[in-house]
Amino acid sequence: MISETPTRMQRVAAEEFRTQVEKISGARLPIVTEPAGSAVKIFIGASPSNPVTADGLEFGAYRITSGDGWLALIGDDSDFVPVEPFAKSNNDIPRAQAEWEKILGAPYGRPGGGTYKHRFRLPGTTGKPDSATTDPKEVMELWGLDERGSFNAVCGFLRKLGARWYLPGEIGEVLPKMASIPLPEIDETVKPDFRLRQFNFRFGNCGLDTAMWAMRLGIRNDERLFIAHGLSAMTNREAVFAQHPDWFAIYGGKSDYKPGDSKCQLCYSNEELFREAVRYARALFDTYPLETVSIMPPDGYTAICQCEKCKGKDSPERHERGRLSNHVWDFVNRVAKEVAKSHPGKKILNCAYGVYTLPPDNIDKLEPNVQVCIVGGRRPVNKGGSKGEGEAAPEALRAAWVKKTDNPLIIFENFPFTDRGWYLPAFATHALFDTVAATRDISDGEDIWLSAGRDFATNGIAFNHFQVWFTARSYWSAVEPDADTLLSEYCRVFYGPAETEMRAFFDFCEAHWQEMEDDKAKADEALALFEKAKTKVPANSVPREDSRLPPQPYAARLALIDDFLNGLRMKSQQLGQKRGPVPVVRMVGEARDVVIDGALDDAFWQHCPTASTGRLRELQTGRLPTFTTSFKTGWLGSNLYLAIRCDESPGEAPNDTATGEDDPAIFYGDAIELEIATETHSYYQIVISPNGHLVDLDRGASKKGALGWDSQAEVATQIADDHWTVEIRLPITSDENDPLHQIIGRKPTQSLPWHLNVCRQRIREDGQEFSALSPTGAASFHEPLKFAHFYAGQSHQFESDPSVTDFALGFSRAARERKAASFLALAEMEKITDFQKSAALEQSALFDKANAESIIERIPLEPVKKTARMRHLLATGKAAEVVTEFGNDDSWPFWQRGEALLARGRAYSAIKNGEAADRDLTAALPWISDAKTRQAASVAIGRNRESNLNDMDGALKAYQAVIEGRDRLGGADEYSALQGLARVLTKQGRFEEALAALNRANPEKLQGTWRTHFQKSIDEVKAAQKASR
Repeated sequence: MISETPTRMQRVAAEEFRTQVEKISGARLPIVTEPAGSAVKIFIGASPSNPVTADGLEFGAYRITSGDGWLALIGDDSDFVPVEPFAKSNNDIPRAQAEWEKILGAPYGRPGGGTYKHRFRLPGTTGKPDSATTDPKEVMELWGLDERGSFNAVCGFLRKLGARWYLPGEIGEVLPKMASIPLPEIDETVKPDFRLRQFNFRFGNCGLDTAMWAMRLGIRNDERLFIAHGLSAMTNREAVFAQHPDWFAIYGGKSDYKPGDSKCQLCYSNEELFREAVRYARALFDTYPLETVSIMPPDGYTAICQCEKCKGKDSPERHERGRLSNHVWDFVNRVAKEVAKSHPGKKILNCAYGVYTLPPDNIDKLEPNVQVCIVGGRRPVNKGGSKGEGEAAPEALRAAWVKKTDNPLIIFENFPFTDRGWYLPAFATHALFDTVAATRDISDGEDIWLSAGRDFATNGIAFNHFQVWFTARSYWSAVEPDADTLLSEYCRVFYGPAETEMRAFFDFCEAHWQEMEDDKAKADEALALFEKAKTKVPANSVPREDSRLPPQPYAARLALIDDFLNGLRMKSQQLGQKRGPVPVVRMVGEARDVVIDGALDDAFWQHCPTASTGRLRELQTGRLPTFTTSFKTGWLGSNLYLAIRCDESPGEAPNDTATGEDDPAIFYGDAIELEIATETHSYYQIVISPNGHLVDLDRGASKKGALGWDSQAEVATQIADDHWTVEIRLPITSDENDPLHQIIGRKPTQSLPWHLNVCRQRIREDGQEFSALSPTGAASFHEPLKFAHFYAGQSHQFESDPSVTDFALGFSRAARERKAASFLALAEMEKITDFQKSAALEQSALFDKANAESIIERIPLEPVKKTARMRHLLATGKAAEVVTEFGNDDSWPFWQRGEALLARGRAYSAIKNGEAADRDLTAALPWISDAKTRQAASVAIGRNRESNLNDMDGALKAYQAVIEGRDRLGGADEYSALQGLARVLTKQGRFEEALAALNRANPEKLQGTWRTHFQKSIDEVKAAQKASR
């Protein structure tokens, strides 16, 4: 029985009752509007025939009452009516915005831009009386914002029969099997614990199965509550910035406005912004049936504006989550006080969030019309611990805020986002239930966000349904038992034969899920418990022994959890892999007074301890790269600082392919990459181009969600003639409640270090070079087990697994052994790149002259093969063949150019073509970064000028370059340079200088042949000196 003029949800409730009763009993009940005959009447919703009214039933409350031959299921079923201007679709947003601007007389944004996403459709026959006719094209349009009191009553009655809807679709449905349904004697009014039971499901987006499931759980969204980031909705528009640039925060001397960036911050000392915020709130209340208007800062607010008016208004002495509380809440409180004068009964809302989470200590009591919403007011599932820490712990926050306001609180929670890589089995039933119970006396309800896209019913559903179901049912304590009873029932009816094993699995996960991030044994035990559960259920659906239940898809339900646990399986494998030898970077001291301008001239950088610095090596082999990159690190407060210098070819501009923030084209040009795995999260990727464009990704998230993360880094770069620099400040937060902003972690220590890689790519038409602090031994920066240890504290030796190896480690070991066989073995490794194979074979050929030609033929990269052949020809006295074969070949990639020109220059020198030799040898120097090779090249230049060009001054310059600035000498090329200097100086009659040069080697302390050679050189100088007298 329904009304002749039913509301939308009255029709849906009637259809739901008929559909589910038919599934349970096989009987299809007619839907009518007038009572007739002696059949039992089921009154659904308000109607003239219903003996029960919905009076006093609000926010989804319902009543189930029976009488002689009738049953009433009733609640408030009011239709949601959107108020103009509102966008009816994405394409309609400009029209609605234009109408709003006309009302307001200003270009401020309009909230609720996605209201239309709550609209969805059902068949036109839904809930219609059997006697009604329906056009084949007719559809029923309804809103997720419609009140659903009678629908809740229907589900409440069905739940009494044993119906359960644990996840969307038929797979999540558990219905009893009954030949007859008795009419109960009942008079029950059920009220939810909270008016707001809001999840971020948009019924028009998430799909019909998910929408129906969410409704059956008794959730309730309320569009009258404008909650999050209201000032962003107001100000984040180009037209607003054009008219009011002074409203926006100043950072580094620039206004914080970037078109398309939703996180443009504001100056809360600006009085015009304050006045317009008041006018904006009043206009919203005048236009829309709102109960609250959000005056919350834009998302990602972490630093106070740097203008003169804002100076001293932050509270750096407070906990990081209260640094800007006084400043922000003062602004909100002042707005509320003004709005109360014109709109009594309306509220101004702000979230306790980020750096303004703690209550202000400069306000004893907030204005009566301030609505406080605590982000993370429960935190039932959190890697940092469900309790949080100190004054920022959820219970401490709630207690502190209750003292500041007489209004009930609102709780906002970010549940773990499976589309951002959450894999931990945090099936925390009791935490979900108990934390809700702790807020019942002080809260008006909750707004919960989780991964709720179009694929909600399939992607991550094994974990997400658990979070949502137990949370949603905890809002109805009047009819739901305790968490333990609910969990037992869930395991029994949903997993059937695996009931006992699944209960053991869930209990273990709740107790130990946090440990599974680092403890392989705990992860493996959880996986073993689940495997045991799987053995209890055959591959196909199994009927329970209880004949009241039809066959259930137990195996399919377990398969969903099986799929979700793949992430934990991968983590277990990672935990089983040990980190091999990697570099260590240790931060020392505090990075005080660092100005992010790219100059790297701050005192801290100038005196940065060596332990806090590093140089990059070639990514795949671990050799020195052609172009040097060095970096320095520091820490201050909750900020990580890095200063990076990238050497360049003089006069050659960097290749910057990025045109703006988050531009994927950045990967086609020169860039610095930071890979950062904190003690809490693995891992973040931050990419900076030479012009300071930034791409930041959360590599722990899905590919779809990775770009949604914002590091909020402060970056500056500078480009000079022969280098470019990067200076960056990365804000760090320990607050895991906002996974979309900032690096989450705590200052790294010996016991809880971070892992870091600093990487560089140099992309040119004539080659590419990749380098890293910790060479990965692969063609990718993304090898987390190769990231370096990164921490602050005393010097410490980290354990490493000596059995771990890769190509870069093997190449370094072979270089120490100096044996052809070692390099040949490397060349036979599986899954190495052509670049690596070429490097290994090139070195092998150097150490095995007898087989060099056959080894060289196996080199896959032509530039390396040609260079190796030139070296071999030189080693076998065939310099002329080098010139014949390669004299006209100048097509060298820049990373091979130095070695190639050096080899050919030596060949020209050997055949006495001094000018060609000098040209090649001199041209080789800028492309050689290895100090010893540069010394050898300079010695070769000196000998060629001395012997072939008779250019004694040029020879002196070349020889001096080898020893210039060096206090201690001992290398072969250094000794050769000293002897060369002595020869040239002797020819110039500068005998004392020649002897002084030779004496720099301390000949009397030399051993072996060098002692003999130097003594001979000294004798020759003295003989020439004597002959000249």
